[in-house]
Amino acid sequence: MVDVDCRMTGLNPAHLAGLRRLSARASSSAPLPPRHSLFSFRSLADKLISHLKSSGVPVLPGLTAAEFAVAEAEFGFSFPPDLRAVLSAGLPVAPGFPDWRSPSARPHLRASIDLPTASASFHVARNSLWSKSWGPRPPSPDKALKLARGALKRAPLLVPIFNRCYIPCTPSLAGNPIFYVDENRIFCCGFDLSDFFDRESSLFHDQISINQSVVIEKSAVFLNNRRSLDAGGRTARWVEFWSDAAADRRRRSSNSSSSSPERCIEMARSEAPEWVGDYVAQIGAVLREGGWGEAEVAEIVEVSAAGFFEEGMVMLDNQAVLDALLVKADRFSDTLRRGGWSSKEVSDALGFDFRTEKEPKPPVKLSPELAHKIGKFVG
Repeated sequence: MVDVDCRMTGLNPAHLAGLRRLSARASSSAPLPPRHSLFSFRSLADKLISHLKSSGVPVLPGLTAAEFAVAEAEFGFSFPPDLRAVLSAGLPVAPGFPDWRSPSARPHLRASIDLPTASASFHVARNSLWSKSWGPRPPSPDKALKLARGALKRAPLLVPIFNRCYIPCTPSLAGNPIFYVDENRIFCCGFDLSDFFDRESSLFHDQISINQSVVIEKSAVFLNNRRSLDAGGRTARWVEFWSDAAADRRRRSSNSSSSSPERCIEMARSEAPEWVGDYVAQIGAVLREGGWGEAEVAEIVEVSAAGFFEEGMVMLDNQAVLDALLVKADRFSDTLRRGGWSSKEVSDALGFDFRTEKEPKPPVKLSPELAHKIGKFVG
């Protein structure tokens, strides 16, 4: 404790009196427990883990501090405190749940983290999503998509929870809402972790037979309010970009009929490049080696690259093709995991690393005169 009576020259009496009051208050107050510690969420975590176990979901021992540190360093985010508490209490390993432990699952994890941005890009390309915070939408689809991609990189990163349900890592607080994000829909499916698992408990029964199309269909419509930051209230906390995207009703009717006034603008899409066909053929070969019959392989990969992408996937550039591959491969992974494949087998079969590599800059060509001068200088 600093002795405020050891006065320094130059301090006025009012300043010294304030220091004395602060010192007295500090010495008489009991130390406060750290906020958002794992202990604070232990009851919540134990409740959710017990809920998953009772639903038939296999649960392994929770992540260690070292495993959290490795994941956060590798993927560049911090787990929200309530999710950290849950994953410390136990690690669900059923299909649909992210595998945060196995090194072989890292490519699939990276794909799951990149998936919301890729999915949102398709909404932008179909002209069914544009945030007001981005300013006026450029008339050129290419320029609009480029601007949106830059803005999406600055949006809060979404951490996978179950299937295509995510929790924002920022704000770094307990009680962030849960968002469902895919290439067709974006909406809020839980006020917080506890609310999400309570509402969607039926999804965790009989994991092998889960049909992705029914995930969250019965969820109520959640209203997002920027002014509410109370995690205990019945209004979902506002999260930058994602709350506005979820509140846009056009997001939920992107597949509306042509007679609808909210019909998305039709855009010509380019054909898939030839290497996509090679990728599809590679998937088929891996499945055949795994014992799949031709009919099953055809059902998964749809045989030809022409049928690889859905009609609503607009291919404006190479990045759009990579985004589409990411979405499609993630769909495949659901089927394979429900068929009993491990995370490693799924990653080996589908690859998942569809990020573009930066091309090396061409070497600078120097004139003979300049090269001679540099040689003299170095020598």
